[in-house]
Amino acid sequence: MGKSQMEEMIAGKDKHFSNNKFIRKVKSTGLKLSMSGLHAASTLFFALKSPDMSKSNKMIILGALGYFILPIDMVADLLPLVGLTDDMFVITAALTKVYTSITDEMKQDAHKFLKNTLGERYEYDELNVDK
Repeated sequence: MGKSQMEEMIAGKDKHFSNNKFIRKVKSTGLKLSMSGLHAASTLFFALKSPDMSKSNKMIILGALGYFILPIDMVADLLPLVGLTDDMFVITAALTKVYTSITDEMKQDAHKFLKNTLGERYEYDELNVDK
């Protein structure tokens, strides 16, 4: 894939991914996805916004977050216990691919976002992101 094709795809991301769609998905998914899963998805969300993130990493992130917010999954999100398993797998795989480009600031932004979005339902200090 050429550089101009990649830039065109990133510019046209709103067809499949948008900030509002992501926020709605986080709110609707709520605590059905694990705290670490929500934090991973939110970290990718903030990594996508970073001007320092490479275009190839942004494509990986867009694919993962696009899949997360997609209303039709390989495994229906409505199924108890297994419904979000495929989403978690895709998010984890994407985070693993781009992990070396993830900064503490992105993790901190994800933490603040989830704290504001989920309020007292959000309990995640595994990364000690408050420190």
